[in-house]
Amino acid sequence: MHTKPLLPSLLLAFAAGITAQAHAAGDDATPLSPQTCQSVRHELDAMGMHVREARTDRAGEAPASDPYQTLALELETHLAALQASLPVQATQRAQASVLLSDMRDALVLIRGATHREARLLAVQRLEDDQRLYNRVLDTLGCATPRPTAL
Repeated sequence: MHTKPLLPSLLLAFAAGITAQAHAAGDDATPLSPQTCQSVRHELDAMGMHVREARTDRAGEAPASDPYQTLALELETHLAALQASLPVQATQRAQASVLLSDMRDALVLIRGATHREARLLAVQRLEDDQRLYNRVLDTLGCATPRPTAL
């Protein structure tokens, strides 16, 4: 019997609750400055890049170190930068704080899990939280960057 993983469903339900709470709370969401929006989006994009690189199968390469440990170290600096740029509005600050806390928990799992599947689940949690953090930014008036054509 194959069942759908419960964690992604719970995260989506949690995010929906957060979004509904933000609208119900009536916080006057003051838009973040364009510089702050750009800085936070840059950190989230950099995190996404590190996660994608970690997921890339590097066949034929013998890693010099544990790629999950490397990923955790790379992401730690980005999480610190996000922590320093938390929104000031109560509801959005709480939402962002919860997501950052969940991302830090995922890093602990990435570092300490002995099973590859547990580490992959933690990486998935990071991706989900990153996507939800972008939704929080949307509620603060941060424009979603357009993809650039090469």
